[in-house]
Amino acid sequence: MPLSSPPLRIHVVSLQVPFPPDYGGVIDIYYKLRALKSAGYEVLLHTYQYDRQQAPQLDQVADRVYYYPRDRSFTRQFSVDPYIVSSRQSSQLLTDLLADDAPILFEGIHCCAHLADPRLTSRCKLVRMHNVEHEYYDGLARKATGWHRLYYRIEATRLKRYEAILSHADAILAITESDRCYFASKYPQVATLWLPAFQAHDRVAPLSPKGDYMLYHGNLSVEENIEAAQYLLQQVVPSTPGTSWVFAGKNPADRLARQIAATPGARLVANPSDEEMERLIGEAAANVLITFQPTGLKLKLLHALYTGGHCIVNSKMLVGTGLDRACLVADTPQALSHAVATVLKSPFDHQARERRIRLLEPYDSARNIARLTRLLTEKTL
Repeated sequence: MPLSSPPLRIHVVSLQVPFPPDYGGVIDIYYKLRALKSAGYEVLLHTYQYDRQQAPQLDQVADRVYYYPRDRSFTRQFSVDPYIVSSRQSSQLLTDLLADDAPILFEGIHCCAHLADPRLTSRCKLVRMHNVEHEYYDGLARKATGWHRLYYRIEATRLKRYEAILSHADAILAITESDRCYFASKYPQVATLWLPAFQAHDRVAPLSPKGDYMLYHGNLSVEENIEAAQYLLQQVVPSTPGTSWVFAGKNPADRLARQIAATPGARLVANPSDEEMERLIGEAAANVLITFQPTGLKLKLLHALYTGGHCIVNSKMLVGTGLDRACLVADTPQALSHAVATVLKSPFDHQARERRIRLLEPYDSARNIARLTRLLTEKTL
């Protein structure tokens, strides 16, 4: 039955245990939970558990937490549905969702196995899309080899076909404006909203002294980040003699660690603590962030903009974010080298900070929870 007053209870179905919030998707999920809780919602979190332990810390951002196993057996590869969906099918989840009539927020197409279930027809159902997933998997396939390439290609094909399940949603919450345009054109019958990513910060850091080093940071075991770091090491670092470069992040691949060690002016900070990473980002003369996968929103870009000084990025890092004016944009090795020289001569000052505060207004968590509440009220009254 539709609710007769603005909803204050919400089910959130998470693709993975969202703690610790240490990579893109779970950062958005965890801090969205925190914002919902702060806004007065009773949050019922349903999460698939694999690779991570149950997290008692989630009790601070959710009133109840339900854990479900993910079936990653090889037979799931033969499903007509995408593997990321079929491995998350759970009859117990459906039973738990049917316990009341509160709205449901599905985090990612990964969690949409029950979106079209007729027993949920009368429910308000929102889907957060962190990517256009089939495009993301196409990108992974282009970079992979052997079995991995085959898997990614098959998964991209299945995801492109399966995406039509979004027509059963009451609203799609896109993470970038470019993604919003895509989903709005594909599913015009479904309300589509740009809801920027949620993250840890609610204010731009005050001005502070900066060092003289360039920083690239990210999960250094992820192929996309390894490729970006290697590009900088091969194409940019040698063109900036006398400049120090720091590459920091989780679990650096051996081949990347060797390349950093062999590159004059570059050093590796492996598995820094949260405090050390914050210091590295905050004290860098510039955070240099590039990607060759223009999908979704790179949460580390927001982290750097809130915490650090100058940001040097390539165009693909900014797609759909509206943050072009907050960064120095450089798309060639020569342009990147020139940007490095520019920031070393131009301290990040009060005027730059004020401009960044204005440009980051769309990413304010309280503002975006208010937008989400208005949407829920509209859909459930």
